[in-house]
Amino acid sequence: MFECLILGDSTGVGTAHAINVRYERQCDVQAAERATVAQILSWRRPGKRYGTCIISLASNDAAGPALAGRLTEIRAQFCFKRVIWLLPYARPQAYTVSSVAARFGDESLDLGRFPSRDGIHPNQYMDVAAALLR
Repeated sequence: MFECLILGDSTGVGTAHAINVRYERQCDVQAAERATVAQILSWRRPGKRYGTCIISLASNDAAGPALAGRLTEIRAQFCFKRVIWLLPYARPQAYTVSSVAARFGDESLDLGRFPSRDGIHPNQYMDVAAALLR
């Protein structure tokens, strides 16, 4: 298991729980229900560097240039060897997140691959965790 940070919204919370239940070494979590990108920008930055960051954002934000700018700001403030973005179910936001990931050469995992009852959260976070940690 790698040392990681999971940053984000409710999908980040669920993914973090699934990862931390499954593996002995725990990922640190900075995520909250209904978190927006603007809120996360106001949070205190972690005091250590992580090998990997899993970012789950934009489900609670409107798509557009402002979102892209804020995501870029978040990404630029963190120094990681590896960043994996979870692309939200909402396609406009997913395209915005994907473009920021591509700009930085980061990886992404499209949540659209996983069944969802509400179009926001995956039915099984363990499936997301398994895909992330292959």
